[in-house]
Amino acid sequence: MALLNKFSIASAVSIAAFLVLGTVGVNPAQAALFKFTFEGEGANGYFIYNDSDNQKIEPLGPNFPLAEYHGSVEKYFVNVGDIVAEGTKGSQSNIDDEARNIVYLGRRGYFGFDDVFDDFILFIPAASRNQQYGLSIRFTYPEGSFSNSSALRTSVPDTAKLRVYPYWDFPNTTGDYTFSGTVKTKIEKIPEPASVSALLGIGAWFIFRRQYRQLLSAQD
Repeated sequence: MALLNKFSIASAVSIAAFLVLGTVGVNPAQAALFKFTFEGEGANGYFIYNDSDNQKIEPLGPNFPLAEYHGSVEKYFVNVGDIVAEGTKGSQSNIDDEARNIVYLGRRGYFGFDDVFDDFILFIPAASRNQQYGLSIRFTYPEGSFSNSSALRTSVPDTAKLRVYPYWDFPNTTGDYTFSGTVKTKIEKIPEPASVSALLGIGAWFIFRRQYRQLLSAQD
């Protein structure tokens, strides 16, 4: 019986090791997912987006500091003022109609702005809202927060000025914002399924190894 127990535990250890090595070494690299959350008086929500090679456009040339990441948003929920919006990727047949992220480095002279700032934007096109206008949710940070880069954000300062524009139809009209306030913001990377499986496999490996050593000690 002791020999059978020793064989069973040793086999379990081998299986755990196989699962760990298989999980870590075989799965291909995937796009990382990030979750942006915000909360303040009268405003809360989140959006999940990926950093894969989405369509990136700079519509007014390389000297215009704006980048749109089409199809980047996987899921979103926002509750701001009297506006509630939520959705998931794949609800539209055209990627241009899916929710996306925009990074804009606002500089003096563009669109009549006199101040300088860095914006991280969740944009929900009109088609996703089943309305005439798009919804622009803009998180504004001090100049230099994005290191003068329009790259998709993986970190932000912990406080932003939030403005919500529910009548966005650029360049025809942008409407005016209907909500303005200060919110706490953060970005967290969502663990990949492979990483979670690897951690579980490694944990199982250590448990089985400890049990195996305890059995050997008891038989000595």
